[in-house]
Amino acid sequence: MAYEALAQIEINAGGALASSDPEFLHQLRVGMRRLRAALRAFRDILPSKHSKRLRRALRSVSPKLGRARDWDVLVQRLEQAHAPARLLARANDRRDRARQGARRVIASKDFARIATETSSLAADETAQSLEQFGAAALVRAHRKLMEQARGMDWQDPAQRHALRIRVKRLRYSCEFLVQAFPARRATGYIAALKAVQELLGELNDIAVGRRLVGFEADEAAFVRKAERAWTRFARRPVFWAAPE
Repeated sequence: MAYEALAQIEINAGGALASSDPEFLHQLRVGMRRLRAALRAFRDILPSKHSKRLRRALRSVSPKLGRARDWDVLVQRLEQAHAPARLLARANDRRDRARQGARRVIASKDFARIATETSSLAADETAQSLEQFGAAALVRAHRKLMEQARGMDWQDPAQRHALRIRVKRLRYSCEFLVQAFPARRATGYIAALKAVQELLGELNDIAVGRRLVGFEADEAAFVRKAERAWTRFARRPVFWAAPE
């Protein structure tokens, strides 16, 4: 599983260096999140020296990659909204600078260390490890998500962002560990979780756009959709516990 995440990272890193297509950077960051999910899921059995080095490398490269992705998303939204030419030109200039920073990060020693340390860890993955620790990891991630959602103010961008992080962590953990559980129980749960993540992502893009250039969008409509999607997800039984 770590090898799969690493392959996604390396393929899309090459694409991000050679192309201006924003999808490469997006998929690169997805691969990094999946790798973090694997580290969380198997933290009790991974060699601490290699896992700490890997976490450190991921933390080091993430900010500039995230900044470049934010500008990619914002420019796309401005284009779709037919924003004024001056505003779009300003955003394009900032995006270009952010992309240059991301390319420097991809060529850095810290980024190369991700592959080195992942390869050292991946050799320890076994089917037995997945079965033994999968349920415990999902219970932990689900509990943290539900705690984060308790008393949620859907109008608060900071609270939505914090919930989105927990949703993403649980989703990627589910996708890593789902093979240890019956697929028929997992499919609907993961689909409902993904729907929540996508709507929270839309809301986060709106909040980032407002912060960067004052871009406005129909936030209220997405808030209503996100609340409904969360209600549907929260009613679903978890798939890693045997049905009663």
